[in-house]
Amino acid sequence: MDIQNSDNKYRTSAAIVDQVLKQASVVVVPGMSVAAICSYADELVEASCRAVFRKEETIERGVALPTTVSVNRIIQNYSPGPEDDYVLREGDVAKVEVSAHIDGCMASAAHTSVATNAPGTAITDRRADVISAAYHASEVAARMIRPGQSARNVVKALGLVAAGFNCTVAADTFTCQIDRFVISGKNTFANRFDPDALVDDFTFESGETYTVDCTLSSGSGTSRQSAYESTVYQRDVNRQHSLKLRTSRALFSEVSRRFSVFPFLMRAAVGDSSALKAGITECVRARLLAPFAVTMDKEPGETFVAQFKSTVRCHYTGPVRLTRALPLPNVQSSVVIPAESEIGQILALDCEQATLPELPRLKLQIQTPVPVKAGSTESGAAAAAAMDMS
Repeated sequence: MDIQNSDNKYRTSAAIVDQVLKQASVVVVPGMSVAAICSYADELVEASCRAVFRKEETIERGVALPTTVSVNRIIQNYSPGPEDDYVLREGDVAKVEVSAHIDGCMASAAHTSVATNAPGTAITDRRADVISAAYHASEVAARMIRPGQSARNVVKALGLVAAGFNCTVAADTFTCQIDRFVISGKNTFANRFDPDALVDDFTFESGETYTVDCTLSSGSGTSRQSAYESTVYQRDVNRQHSLKLRTSRALFSEVSRRFSVFPFLMRAAVGDSSALKAGITECVRARLLAPFAVTMDKEPGETFVAQFKSTVRCHYTGPVRLTRALPLPNVQSSVVIPAESEIGQILALDCEQATLPELPRLKLQIQTPVPVKAGSTESGAAAAAAMDMS
């Protein structure tokens, strides 16, 4: 693939992600099903990807990472099915993450919204602090993806932003170098500083592209696995193993036929087949399939996690943001970043916004989800796990 064609596909993926993330964030309201938001966004991504590069009929395209809507102190990877759903409540902090790819050229972005029936009323509590902190951390990190800057300096800056708002960088969140059909390249690094797990430092180079995932917590930021089962999985295309069970072989055959290197929803692979579901355990044990754990902050009580994610290219002139940042929700933190501070000086740096192509109008409109009726409740499993949300 020539450079110009590749660049156009990255930009088109970014345009799709921008459009879908905006539409998905609009429906983050009290009474809305998280499963419905995820399904809606994924359908929009698939339909939008089919509508572009129509002359290249055989290329792979669609969802690069299933849409997730992680609520309150859930950190990442929450994309429930109907049996494990959660209905948003007034004041919930919802992190919507959307990804798309055209011929392996991917873009990813995330935005944090607050589910409220009173959007004109400013939020001034700890939710305002952590949302503002994550937003500014994302802006700082994006401006540091420039030739000669080091990954270790990015981690340091993220820690400074978090500390300024009395927040922490969430564990197990990363800045990932991406390439064609690669969602986590060799220059991927953890955003949270860990003195016990120092990795080799490196400097960014012109031509590289990164997904910058800034996820911050008003609590400890230390993660643990939640009560929710994993729904997002990824196939290890470089690993081979002789499976013993017929159900496991059938499942892996189905996954290999339908999904390539990108993560996928297990429910899309198994459907209602109990036989295929029975094969999950052995496939995971053999490390042919890797589950994405739904993690949460270990600190109970009034703990909130916010996330802003963008796709940024390192250009020889400086950082070029492929995905656009959406406006902040109506939050007012008491913390002000001084212009003369180290972080204030980084925020004053330029960060170019890439010009994105105009997308064609979808021929088949995707139905917008609506809030559930008053009095509706989650399933038993979701109701029990909902205790983790608050």
